[in-house]
Amino acid sequence: MLDKDLVRRKLAFLHEHLGELEQLAQLSLAEYTSDFVRRHAAEKVAELIVEYAIDINRIIVEAAQVSPPQTSYNTFLEMERLGILPSDLTPRLASATGLRNRLIHRYEEVDPQAVYYSLLPLLRNYREYARLIEAHVDRDENDSIKP
Repeated sequence: MLDKDLVRRKLAFLHEHLGELEQLAQLSLAEYTSDFVRRHAAEKVAELIVEYAIDINRIIVEAAQVSPPQTSYNTFLEMERLGILPSDLTPRLASATGLRNRLIHRYEEVDPQAVYYSLLPLLRNYREYARLIEAHVDRDENDSIKP
């Protein structure tokens, strides 16, 4: 059974971080690259947005009682397979796990310009993700109310 309250709490944090990132994405490239505090804030908020989505995916996949995906990337593929995410959005969401991994683990030097140009698409994609998850939770709730 889907823990709708937990998903909604995670969605609330996701929305909060989307709002924070929206403010940071308004910076010019010069402002972004020259201000390490705002640059690191944007990196951390982007990381958190993707992390909350992965958490939500895992909660929903677990409730569907299917084998848990082995990678964060695959949680998005499983959400598509379950019919929750559309095939055109899934790769855009899932590819952000690579950015998240680079930001968290610093596998390589992070290119501030590349991160800057990923902020607006990330905002767009994860706003759509949040909308779809909210619709899924509402549908699930309505289905469980029916006699």
